Amino acid sequence: MMKSTYRALGLALLIGVIGLLAGCGSGPIAVIDATSLTGVVPLVVSFDGTSSTPANGISTYTWSFGTDDPDVHAESGTYTYEHAGTYTLRLTVRGDDGSTASTSVTVTVKPAVWLTDAKLNTVYKLDMQGHEITSFSLPLTEPHGITVGEVGGKTWLFVACKNGGNQRILRIDPVTGNVAQNYSAPAQSPLNLTYQAEMQKQLWHVDGLSRKLYRINPPDLQVYDAYGQSYFKATSPQVGNLPFLWNPQGLDWTPETNAAGYLWYFEGQNRMLYKIKIISGYDIMSNTQLQIVGDPVNIPIFSASAIDMYEGMLWVIDVDTHAIIEVDPTTGVLTGNKITGFPGAAPAGLEIQH
Repeated sequence: MMKSTYRALGLALLIGVIGLLAGCGSGPIAVIDATSLTGVVPLVVSFDGTSSTPANGISTYTWSFGTDDPDVHAESGTYTYEHAGTYTLRLTVRGDDGSTASTSVTVTVKPAVWLTDAKLNTVYKLDMQGHEITSFSLPLTEPHGITVGEVGGKTWLFVACKNGGNQRILRIDPVTGNVAQNYSAPAQSPLNLTYQAEMQKQLWHVDGLSRKLYRINPPDLQVYDAYGQSYFKATSPQVGNLPFLWNPQGLDWTPETNAAGYLWYFEGQNRMLYKIKIISGYDIMSNTQLQIVGDPVNIPIFSASAIDMYEGMLWVIDVDTHAIIEVDPTTGVLTGNKITGFPGAAPAGLEIQH
């Protein structure tokens, strides 16, 4: 009787030790449930780590998003990716015993194409294949230039409208289409808009009637400077006696390291693309200088209405073919890539948000 009792106790003790050893070696397992992992900018990703195991044995959840934003310590939540790119969403869980486990998923954020239609008074949001994601009607007519900019830490659309001679620039919520501000536009024929996102943040605008470039403060649309053809003839020998600011068909801004960046201007009279260096003053109120650099490049598109630079390539709206065409800005050669099949009747403004 005693032997069998000791034998049973010994077996129970052995099973307990094995179980204890197994528990010490297991640790937590991190599991991510997330949607949506692919989409256009801005992409809202919902993340959840509560499927991680053991469910009642995890002390902390740490999420990193592959951006400069700080980590988040929560079981679940949402995160908005504001720029196109490929990111790693990572979850690290810590067990009650101090051990950790990590797992990750890839988030792919694609650029969004914003387009205005001057006849239908509509703004379209497309993907790079031309598929409509959303659209909204505008309260004003003849929208042309469109750009994405920032005011008060929030992203907005700025849209320039001719509006039958009562020229306006609208600041619009890109999610709802609601108009937040309705400003008077400089001059009488507002065309292209672009936003300078670095150094002194500001809007640049070209008008087809006054034939001038305007430097504008985004929050209140105060005009700081205006630049006409005579200004560029004095600063840039490339202009000479060539048509310049005669028939504006495109304007865009691109960054430069530790500098204010460049403006790209497309002159429709002779289909020339100009690269303009921005030389900032000491503050936003001071005069900013503009100077054309390099020789202009001929772009063989006759019915352009807007341009945008994306990943070092020029994209041009060709109204006659109802297409957005990719062009090498250094040679003027069409690459063969284009965006087609998008809705609308008279595409007039272009912004590739990335």
